[in-house]
Amino acid sequence: MKRFVEKTDDHAHSIAQHVDYRLDAGYTIGSVMDELSSKNRRFVGRLKSNTKLDALAAEHIHRPPGRPPQNGYEYTVELGNYQADSWKHAQRLILVVVDQPDPTTGQLNLMPRWFFLVTNWEEESRDADTLLAHYRKRGTFEDRLGEFNESIGVHLSSQGFKANDATMLLALLAFNLNTICRGELEEAVGGGWDMRRFVGSVLKVGGRMVKHSRRLILRIAESAEPLWSRLISRIENWESSTVQANVPCGFTPPPRHAHLREVLRQ
Repeated sequence: MKRFVEKTDDHAHSIAQHVDYRLDAGYTIGSVMDELSSKNRRFVGRLKSNTKLDALAAEHIHRPPGRPPQNGYEYTVELGNYQADSWKHAQRLILVVVDQPDPTTGQLNLMPRWFFLVTNWEEESRDADTLLAHYRKRGTFEDRLGEFNESIGVHLSSQGFKANDATMLLALLAFNLNTICRGELEEAVGGGWDMRRFVGSVLKVGGRMVKHSRRLILRIAESAEPLWSRLISRIENWESSTVQANVPCGFTPPPRHAHLREVLRQ
């Protein structure tokens, strides 16, 4: 994990002047946060709940008297510094309470929902509400990872590392190609297509292979023809990114005025 953090941090600083991290719950572990803290890198992430954290939050989870507002409640509470047994550094702990009504019934749930944020930002630099808004602007990699597992579902069942590595790379290439084609189809027909819908409606269609004139022709089901026609028309407009080789050229003499006067360099 230390090597992963070092490579990620080095790459981030090679492309950006200001870097801070927004971590999902899977990365708010001692080895990651301690490494970032030792490098003086700022981060905020969601911390997995446990009985000890829930006990700290219990006294702060409440509902004010009176009729609740239409959109429910949401508030943050500073819980001070917190350090698990496996952490080298204590971190700032924030409680986030979300008490929103059910979208169908409009009534509040029996108990509010809550979660925890952990950060090494100083409170004077960023307060709890600012950090919550900052955390919610994190990237969508978690969504893409869920789509990958759902649509590709790669199984690394080989004994050797190289075989599993090749399987994973092929699966990632397939997912990237699916994502590109899905984007092209969205541009052509409009609307938003998740990966499951794209794979089920466009890729997983019936077809028949026909051999004719030394060629193999795929005849897809008539029901899928409109989508495939729009997709193929978009793909045909792709430009080739093949780099042309440099054409060798002969010697080009300097211009006539190049040696009219002597140039002395210090």
